[in-house]
Amino acid sequence: MLPISQRYPWGWTPEARAVLVVVAMAGSICLLCMAPTVDQPAKIPTQLIVDPNTARAEVLVALPKLGPALVSRIVAAREKAPFRSVDELKGRVRGIGPATLESLRPHLRIETAEAEGDLSSIPTAVGESPNER
Repeated sequence: MLPISQRYPWGWTPEARAVLVVVAMAGSICLLCMAPTVDQPAKIPTQLIVDPNTARAEVLVALPKLGPALVSRIVAAREKAPFRSVDELKGRVRGIGPATLESLRPHLRIETAEAEGDLSSIPTAVGESPNER
């Protein structure tokens, strides 16, 4: 080991300090180049919006707070009669309460047959088929 008078300050040789400075500057330049600019539009994540009456089970599982068990209950309930509103899920599907319904509300849209002009496919009561009218 060198005596104290012959050691470099901070224990680094001038060559090592020069290499560290070059690496730090290169890293700073890379970070500066990768930083977003003000004129770039913000990336807005796409939101999944589905109709619980027609969406496949694989799509429904992707929604928040829905697992395979709840999805199978939703599919069973919609096979009996289609949902007329998002609020109907709470009353007809066991396991969907107010908190789950509120987290699902932005992702669910009921497309009614009224918008298409066909009212014959909507049952008037739960469990009633369109032919029973």
